[in-house]
Amino acid sequence: MIKKFKDFENFIKNNKGINRCIIRCDLNLPSDIEDLSRVYAIKDTVLSVLALGLDAVLISHYKRPKLEDISNPKFSLQNTVDKVSKVLGKDVYFEKSSIFDIDPSSIKSKLTLLENLRFYEGETKNNDELAKRLAKFGDVYINDAFSVSHRAHASVEAITKHLPSFAGKSLEREIEGISNVTQNISRPFTAIIGGSKVSSKIDVLKQISKTADCLIITGAMANTFLAAKGFDMKSSLIEKDQFETALDILKNSGAKIILPVDFLASKDINVSGNNYVIEDIPDGCSCFDIGSGSTSKIIEILRKTKTLLWNGAIGAFEFANFDNSSKMITPVIVELTKSGNLISVIGGGETIASIGKYKKDMTFVSTAGGAFLEFVAGYKLPGLIALEK
Repeated sequence: MIKKFKDFENFIKNNKGINRCIIRCDLNLPSDIEDLSRVYAIKDTVLSVLALGLDAVLISHYKRPKLEDISNPKFSLQNTVDKVSKVLGKDVYFEKSSIFDIDPSSIKSKLTLLENLRFYEGETKNNDELAKRLAKFGDVYINDAFSVSHRAHASVEAITKHLPSFAGKSLEREIEGISNVTQNISRPFTAIIGGSKVSSKIDVLKQISKTADCLIITGAMANTFLAAKGFDMKSSLIEKDQFETALDILKNSGAKIILPVDFLASKDINVSGNNYVIEDIPDGCSCFDIGSGSTSKIIEILRKTKTLLWNGAIGAFEFANFDNSSKMITPVIVELTKSGNLISVIGGGETIASIGKYKKDMTFVSTAGGAFLEFVAGYKLPGLIALEK
């Protein structure tokens, strides 16, 4: 059992001299689309901490800089300050200096954002010295970044050894929401797993294939499964080294596995594609979205489903030519959710972006990607273990 935000409130009430709280956020906002889901996710926790009379220091990573990128503004968390301020409705002071070059007591603002954690080599190595230094910037710690809780990093795991540590409200909501598809499942249970690579989702595919009633494999990932079965996917993205894994999942799945039967394919992702059944895909073409027949089949399955887990884009939705499946399927999920006939749990940045304005209409939307998948697959996440009582 993790230490929850209610435990944090009791701790503050019963301990004097607690003035500043470090909040681990995920402000790794996408730069190609306007998606502030991760900022809205932390809003409740941050404002609640401030309402208790504490100052807040926000810490986060941003993109994947190399050590030589420290002076490159492209990788600075300063890029997020205006967006964070707007969502929180509070002024955010940005501290661009290294945490080793400033006196923690010199920070006087109510709400401070420190520079990109990945500018420090010790972050991803779970370095204890870095964790100790980070801990100097607060009297208590909250992890409100479920999306990074599958990583044993200094700001996620090691820091909890140096400060009283608790879960934030968003992290709690993530656990509760995802548990809807891991415990007491209302059946039939359908999972839609998409994205580009089988290799990044092997464990969750294996786990879901054992627990779901129906597993729908979409996105470029489906190309690999179909190619493993002997279909010629022409110029489509496939992972030949995952053929054995794909065939193993198909053979040993307890779920009924659904693969696309047709695709929108084109020689150029910037040019509209035509609808082809698998056997008729022209030479030189790549599959960028599922076709109308596959879309209709998924909708038919959804109308008989009670619980839905969806992770991974179905098509190349970023391109208007190939977002048809998302546009057709998402409103059906919304309709079924609103009518009370479906529990819909959606996870992952790409998936969230693909459903656009419909985020608020789902039962639960997780901002996490890797952590979402590992939690569903049954892994113990280092960031959650560190918060256990």
